[in-house]
Amino acid sequence: MNNNTLLVAKWVSKVIPVIRYIILVMLAIIAVATVVLVFMQIGQGGNSTNVVTGNADSYYSQNKGGSREGRITRLIYICVGLIVLLSILFFVTFNIYDGEFI
Repeated sequence: MNNNTLLVAKWVSKVIPVIRYIILVMLAIIAVATVVLVFMQIGQGGNSTNVVTGNADSYYSQNKGGSREGRITRLIYICVGLIVLLSILFFVTFNIYDGEFI
């Protein structure tokens, strides 16, 4: 055993690898959901301007938050935030326990 190795309890050596697998599965599911949501959003288009006034700001474009497109955009932001959070948590678990046994 290396002198730089931190001794951990047995439950930590059993629980942390399981937590890593759970985090990886959650990352994969959220990543697939994000890709599906982005493809759903791409098909919507919506960059049209008003023919008479040339104005792109309509009532619909000003109030997109409650529409389907607004909800999809919000879900994409949530999924990306979860991916960042879970990625950080995954790599923090390596600081807690890196696979060295007692």
